[in-house]
Amino acid sequence: MENVLNNSIEEWRWFLKHSAPGCRFRDRYRRRQQTARDQSMLRRACYVAFGIAIAIGSLVLAPLPGPGWGTFFVGSGIVAGEVWHVARFLDQGEVKLRKALQRTKGVWNTSAPAVRVLIALTISLGVMASVYGAYHVFSLASFVR
Repeated sequence: MENVLNNSIEEWRWFLKHSAPGCRFRDRYRRRQQTARDQSMLRRACYVAFGIAIAIGSLVLAPLPGPGWGTFFVGSGIVAGEVWHVARFLDQGEVKLRKALQRTKGVWNTSAPAVRVLIALTISLGVMASVYGAYHVFSLASFVR
């Protein structure tokens, strides 16, 4: 089991260091396909099912405190190692997300301190409202039973 964990860690490190943004997931897909030629279809299907389970579980638990969205992307990355269309979609999404984050960082850096405080308060209120709404939805679901 330790060997599997070490292999996964090394694979993700290579993924982050040696692949260019916009090509990372497709490069990982190609590497996985080359190294997994000897693996059975059942093993590969289990790998995809595991990634999907992580992604769906992360979406379900996203309103709760913890690494919800981060683990969603890890699960999607696992699936992208076996499914070309998912790898291509994640590569396109990474490029768009990087552009949006660069614009956001530029706005943040040029904003006055008062505007930064307002932005932080707005985000905090949005998170609190989401948690409050999720609490009521889940408590209402238990009441309906």
